[in-house]
Amino acid sequence: MPGRIGSGYTDPPRSRLRPAVRARAASRQKEDEGVAVMTRSRIERPILFILVTCNAMRWLPDVVESLEASGCGDVWAVDHGSTDGTWEWLVHHLDTDARVRAPNLGFGRGNNRGLRVAQTRGYRYVYLVNQDARVEPEGVRMMFEWMEARQDDALVLSPVQKNWGGTKPYPHFEQYYAPDWRDHDQPFRVKFINAAAWMMSMRTLRAVGGFNPVFFMYGEDEEWGARLGAVGGSFWVHPDALVFHEEPTPPPLATVLERMAFGDEVTRFFAGRQPASSWKRSFWFRAGARAFQPKRWIHALTGRTLRAERAVKKRMFPALRDWEVLRAQTQQEAVRYLDRDNDACVLRP
Repeated sequence: MPGRIGSGYTDPPRSRLRPAVRARAASRQKEDEGVAVMTRSRIERPILFILVTCNAMRWLPDVVESLEASGCGDVWAVDHGSTDGTWEWLVHHLDTDARVRAPNLGFGRGNNRGLRVAQTRGYRYVYLVNQDARVEPEGVRMMFEWMEARQDDALVLSPVQKNWGGTKPYPHFEQYYAPDWRDHDQPFRVKFINAAAWMMSMRTLRAVGGFNPVFFMYGEDEEWGARLGAVGGSFWVHPDALVFHEEPTPPPLATVLERMAFGDEVTRFFAGRQPASSWKRSFWFRAGARAFQPKRWIHALTGRTLRAERAVKKRMFPALRDWEVLRAQTQQEAVRYLDRDNDACVLRP
């Protein structure tokens, strides 16, 4: 600090400053340097890659290496009780503030913790990545550049999905989400794409919110997609970016039918205002409508649909009162799923 001109004041020798004063000055300097480093980091690495892991050692080293190689983001992971060495690997490869261990609360709530971290630390984008999805680093950079030019739009951008070995398209990607992906040489819009690799801005997340904690796994991305559509947002695929996604073992048909029916019930309930009591009374009307949708009526004739709907009813009815309370909170207070005590994301429009 320079002396005050004309005041007769001169700086005391540094050695004469009181230890407490020196300590406070050093602390402030350290904090200022930390803020500066964090600010530079968010400018240079504006993306937070969010991983939810559970026994992921088969894929984890390759996945994290591919994310870090992009050079434009930081990796953050929550481990849900792995027993195959996943957590130990994360401890050795990620900083303390880039990993957390928790009971298995499901895919959506695990991601919500990461979304809250991204919001708190000032990242501008998040990239949700499945534990079995290895990205192409150059593709991440291309996606980021495309998103930077569209910051005011509510968008979710996904790469082209191939199998883990890269030898063929990921089955669901080509069959359901983007069957004409080979016809495009520019990013193109799709109705929906699964959450294996989603990039989005924090602006989009503030409009839509986190994942609905009612879901444990499967269906949470479709319900989130319905809310994205409700605020005028859309899904896009970048044809020059790739992710290599492990092919899953197909679940039993009965499981698929139950997941679809449960997802439809949750999406409709939280989008509306119908009381839980009348929702129960009208359940079989909705079940009947689902049963005779195109390509599903054959399952109704064989009885598979009825069994699936009964399972949904048994699972859903005891929880409807709690759902009604949660729905009121989200609709009236504009809080998007849920609060810190529930390991979810507080995002306000």
